[in-house]
Amino acid sequence: MSAGFWQPGPGGPPCRLCGEASRGRAPSRDESSLLLGSRRPRRDAAERCAAALMASRRKSEAKQMARAPPTTRVTRRSTQESLRAGLGSNIFRLLDSLRALSGQAGCRLRALHLSDLFSPLPILELTRAIVRALPLLRVLSIRVDHPSQRDNPAVPGNAGPPSHIIGDEEIPENCLEQLEMGFPRGAQSAPLLCSVLKASGSLQQLSLDSTTFASPQDFGLVLQTLKEYNLALKKLSFHDMNLADCQSEVLFLLQNLTLQEITFSFCRLFEKRPAQFLPEMVAAMKGNSTLKGLRLPGNRLGNAGLLALADVFSEDSSSSLCQLDISSNCIKPDGLLEFAKRLERWGRGAFGHLRLFQNWLDQDAVTAREAIRRLRATCHVVSDSWDSSQAFADYVSTM
Repeated sequence: MSAGFWQPGPGGPPCRLCGEASRGRAPSRDESSLLLGSRRPRRDAAERCAAALMASRRKSEAKQMARAPPTTRVTRRSTQESLRAGLGSNIFRLLDSLRALSGQAGCRLRALHLSDLFSPLPILELTRAIVRALPLLRVLSIRVDHPSQRDNPAVPGNAGPPSHIIGDEEIPENCLEQLEMGFPRGAQSAPLLCSVLKASGSLQQLSLDSTTFASPQDFGLVLQTLKEYNLALKKLSFHDMNLADCQSEVLFLLQNLTLQEITFSFCRLFEKRPAQFLPEMVAAMKGNSTLKGLRLPGNRLGNAGLLALADVFSEDSSSSLCQLDISSNCIKPDGLLEFAKRLERWGRGAFGHLRLFQNWLDQDAVTAREAIRRLRATCHVVSDSWDSSQAFADYVSTM
């Protein structure tokens, strides 16, 4: 877990955790420290605060262990499991401490990154608690790899959150510009996510990883909220989500005239009705003059899908797409060569960057080289020498 924040300003009150006074100079906007990160910055006032917090946590855990019943035996394995579980309910103490720091004059918390947690709350409730406690955050990145303890009543010691951190009242407006969330498996609450989005009017980038909704209608509710409340949104990313049943919602996004970059990474876009969906998708993109980047890695586009996408760059298109990522899409050399010829025939400076990683181009090296040579006349091509047969053998060996 890491957090970047500012030191107290000169003349500010001493830190409430470690009692350290300001050193007499507020850092510039570009300076930052890393809290509980892998690097080791200078031990400034902010780091001493974090160290004091962790020392307080260790003392608290030692007292709890000392008060344990004589029949309770703490083994090395259970200690390792508690370490892997991260902060647990101590996340609420950390939020209180960070909120106290951010409330001091000249001290502003700008970015917070939480990862690999066993969260004491479902991730969306934890996100609500964070933006409620730290409304001045600009960047929030949070990833939870395992379901919350609330969903597992067999887990002991699941302390509830303080009432001032979580509540049912509306979230006040915050300053978030970038929000990234990685979810554990399980359906998520669309209304909870929408409540965060509605309070984040300055949001410019949103990334959802492994998000599951109960129905396409819930996903549509999220997209409608983005359209109505997040007018500054420029970049939207979805990774490892099953959007096979959300084709109308995908078309809704591609028709959005405020988004500049959309990513559908491993989202199973073309799993159903590809012959009908691809022309609809191409038509939506041809009428969108603001979309600059489209990333479609891992969607099994294939040669037929790639040739359908070529029509986005036809003479009658209003598209201004300049970045296209079609990595990991089962594209073969003959399909890529035909794609290049179609771009040549239309005579457009098609786009700036084309990413082709991990496609089946090794099946005919000569044709692949010719296709890439032709493509480089109109765009910058980024590819690799991926061995598809070896990759398949490696995949089979792990099954």
